Amino acid sequence: MQNNPLWIWQNPDYPNFTYDKDKIVQQIQAISKKQGELEGSMKHLALDARDSLFTENLLDEIMYSSSIEGEILQRSSVRASLRKQFEKLENLTSDKHTDNIVSIQKDVNRNHEPLTQERLNHWHHELMIHTNYDPTQVTLGEFRNYDDMYVTSGEGVRRKVHYLALPASTINDAINKFLDFCNTSTEHPIIKSAIAHIWFVQIHPYGDGNGRLARNITNHLLSKELGLDTKYFSISHAITNDLKNYGQILEDTNRVSQNPTMDLSRWITWHTNTIYKAIELSINIVDKTIAKTKFYDKIRDIKINPNQSKAIDILLLGKEPMINNGIYRMITGTSQVTASRQLNDLVRKGVLQTLSGSKGRSTAYELNLD
Repeated sequence: MQNNPLWIWQNPDYPNFTYDKDKIVQQIQAISKKQGELEGSMKHLALDARDSLFTENLLDEIMYSSSIEGEILQRSSVRASLRKQFEKLENLTSDKHTDNIVSIQKDVNRNHEPLTQERLNHWHHELMIHTNYDPTQVTLGEFRNYDDMYVTSGEGVRRKVHYLALPASTINDAINKFLDFCNTSTEHPIIKSAIAHIWFVQIHPYGDGNGRLARNITNHLLSKELGLDTKYFSISHAITNDLKNYGQILEDTNRVSQNPTMDLSRWITWHTNTIYKAIELSINIVDKTIAKTKFYDKIRDIKINPNQSKAIDILLLGKEPMINNGIYRMITGTSQVTASRQLNDLVRKGVLQTLSGSKGRSTAYELNLD
């Protein structure tokens, strides 16, 4: 080993990673059970509701993966791009950047051909071409040709180096070994996806976009090998909910001082638990969708206007624990008088009931689930 090595790739045995598979077996079994719960819940959804769930989860995956890297996309543009790609709808307003990102996601989830350098380069080109990338650091669809690829945070005296990636001269060889693992390894898909994620981050072959591509590779392997035709959960959503640990565990695993034996057990455990949480999030969405369908079925003979329907949806999806005049106005754009009249109408019809203890200007309402 080199004198005072800092990074995992400086170990002469790299990338012969180690990990304690026995510690992860129970987690994998729990994911399999949770995946069965998700598939079971989805059987209660109509086909159009399943399609909607896929679209919304893919929307979340794109939005959250971009936000992890500090890029905020227009949700409406992403949704329009998704509908154009998956529903073949035209005349929808989207931009070329979100169109490209969605095109990549379609390839990630539905093209189960082996990963190649050409495919990675294509993803990178499409991901970056409509962004404000730095041409001195980024060459579209090509690996970087410089060594000082730092992952940092902060500015000036507060700048902190979290990682230094492999030298440029080693990238081609490293990527070939990486792709061989992705395409031929018989390891369990959960473990395989976790190793692929961190391995790609370690190589950091491009000047920008490496984190998003690493998550795309994870999604590709899971979609290809977990047995789902389409992926109904968002890993990036679950990562965002634990973003601090995501960065810290990556850093600790890649530092020799924290991980002299190249042991990926801690990372794989965290990654596996994140997949479990992603499926849980999706089950929660499905359960709320089923509750919404059942509630609307119960009140199908009651005349409800579009504003009132918006209020009911907010309560059914749990986005608000209750609703009052102010919240109703905010989500519908109606006046105070109109909001009051329409809320009282829902109470008279038995759709809402007054929240216990609220009255006067502070009157609040909840769904009458009985």
